Amino acid sequence: MTTRLAERPSSAPPHFASGVVPARAPLPRSPAGCAFTGLTKVRAGREAELSAYLTDLGTNIQSSTDIVFSELRTVHFCRWLLVRDTAGEPWLAFESNYDGPIDDHLGELVRVGARGIHRIYRECEGYPLAQAEAIRPADEAAVLSFLKEKSIDHAAFHVGIHRKTAQRIRRESEIRDAIEPFVDQRRASGAWDQSPPDEIYDEILEYLATIGCLEDAREKQPPAPESAAIPWVLRALPIALALLPLLPILYPLLRVHEAIDEEDEVAPEPPRVRDLADREDFQVQNQLTHLVDVKPGLFRQGVLRLVLWVIDLLARYQFNQGALGGITTIHFARWCFIDDGKRLLFFSNYDGSWESYLGDFIDKAATGLTGVWSNTKGFPRTISLVFRGATDEERFKSWTRTHQVTTQLWYSAYPELTVFNIQENAKICAGLAERPATAEAMRAWLQYL
Repeated sequence: MTTRLAERPSSAPPHFASGVVPARAPLPRSPAGCAFTGLTKVRAGREAELSAYLTDLGTNIQSSTDIVFSELRTVHFCRWLLVRDTAGEPWLAFESNYDGPIDDHLGELVRVGARGIHRIYRECEGYPLAQAEAIRPADEAAVLSFLKEKSIDHAAFHVGIHRKTAQRIRRESEIRDAIEPFVDQRRASGAWDQSPPDEIYDEILEYLATIGCLEDAREKQPPAPESAAIPWVLRALPIALALLPLLPILYPLLRVHEAIDEEDEVAPEPPRVRDLADREDFQVQNQLTHLVDVKPGLFRQGVLRLVLWVIDLLARYQFNQGALGGITTIHFARWCFIDDGKRLLFFSNYDGSWESYLGDFIDKAATGLTGVWSNTKGFPRTISLVFRGATDEERFKSWTRTHQVTTQLWYSAYPELTVFNIQENAKICAGLAERPATAEAMRAWLQYL
């Protein structure tokens, strides 16, 4: 949970202003935008205290001294929350999107948030320092090993902005913020009314040099991955060929399952909806945690795993330009199996409101997402795996809220930036790193300002 946007400052470092340039922190080593998910059993009788602590920590992220979030350099987003297993027992879920090697990421988290990590995980089974007062430097390796042991794999993972670290995303935002007041002042004064684009560009470079951030602005970045259908098609082809002879059996079996599937009733006010809504719309970004039972039987298990495998391939090779199936507002999203595959856990960090996000699901990606969740309990009735389902808007939104999980603590390293903002900032810095080659390209670059 976070405080209202008006009540909290940005978690990003100070913007360039009045010639003051923030200190240049070392950037994490690649890769950028990785995913970690951990599940840890909560000790008997400790759920209420842990939930209260996480909620308090999440409400006061900016003032927290237990975990000094502003000092984290490897984190894009992270969250802690409580979920229940099929027996009703509480578990602590932690997920993060991070840069660099996992040991560097978790090690930073333990160092920067030693007090908070200790208070959180001493309520969990198997924590090696349960009887200790605090995490000492000599204990960090044991805590790191414990956290890594609790990791689980994801079945599918989408990254909105590839190959860009959280540090670089924030730095490019600072660079844009440094340029815009200067550009606005020059335009308002009429100084550029008759100036050719090349002269305007050079004047911007001179200004950046005077405030000491030209080197940052021109730093070369790894190229974004190219979208290519061939790699994922080649990987999917052997399975497609293997399944082709079985379609006369598998498709009728699917239709039989769909005919007897039960769907949730539309709930006028799903459980906890007020609590969930009260934790949303504090900034331009939101988060969603969703947990639902997989429909029983090997058939549904197999279909679901196959669909998620295909989505993971698509996210890696096809939908790697900032959009997942046409949805352009997702920073990171992943699906994970828990409880021996009996349930499907979904994490998403996205821009805009919950309503607009679900609307994008329905309008732009209903087919693919129906292909996933039609294999889970209560989902709106589906035809041929991918049709209808999510397009039953009222029932789909009710089902989503019903199975949405309250997130006690959620942190974003750049809460004021949308996926679109990040892409625009990257284009500005790319134009500074390599001079636009033509007058037309130069004019197009100036439009970003």
